[in-house]
Amino acid sequence: MMTSSENTPAETALYTAEQLTKSYQMGEVTVHALRGVDLQIREGEFMVMLGPSGSGKSTLLNLIGGMDTPSSGHIKLRDTDIADFGERRLTAYRREHVGFVFQFFNLIPTLTARENVEIAAEVCSNPLPVDQMLEMVGLPDRADHFPSQLSGGEQQRVAIARAVCKNPEVILGDEPTGALDYETGKLVLDVLKHVHRQSGKTVIVVTHNVAIAGMADRVVRLRSGKIQEIQVNTSPVEPKDLKW
Repeated sequence: MMTSSENTPAETALYTAEQLTKSYQMGEVTVHALRGVDLQIREGEFMVMLGPSGSGKSTLLNLIGGMDTPSSGHIKLRDTDIADFGERRLTAYRREHVGFVFQFFNLIPTLTARENVEIAAEVCSNPLPVDQMLEMVGLPDRADHFPSQLSGGEQQRVAIARAVCKNPEVILGDEPTGALDYETGKLVLDVLKHVHRQSGKTVIVVTHNVAIAGMADRVVRLRSGKIQEIQVNTSPVEPKDLKW
């Protein structure tokens, strides 16, 4: 069951977005991807950002992850405004504080599963044990296999292990089931939920799939660059029970 909710109180927020905007110039046309977004994200919550193509959900995710910078407004990690960061500080922020899970896995094909996770561990200051992360996502026996020897679902689980291995503040999933079939997609969501429970990390998943909202603690619905609604899910559904 979902009920409407205000934003979480500021003192419990990991991230706070204030009047966040993002515009792109395409020839003579200005595209307003985000239009004055206010949002607070709790430490340790599982949030789903939901909306159709062009709603601004991936733009918002990219701003949180330091993959892009806002046109105006603020986005704070606790008391630090990452909107003010230059490229060097943004690179350090992405390395130390953010774990990314993309739609198309982005594994290095010439490295084994273990080596793909080790790459992430080597670039941050406080990584978690690589083999422990592969165990967490259910792939200890596939650690020495190359991506071409793994199924799509297994590759995405390696990508999740890689993201968590950095010991980040937040794990960001941009359509993490978009390249997977129905059953494999649910398996990957189950792994994400398991990682969330085991690690206590904040997890944000962007999707256009309405059914996935059922597993979230809170759901942020976007349309035309604005937040339309924020809902609290009082009884999150287990990923295996999702249907779409």
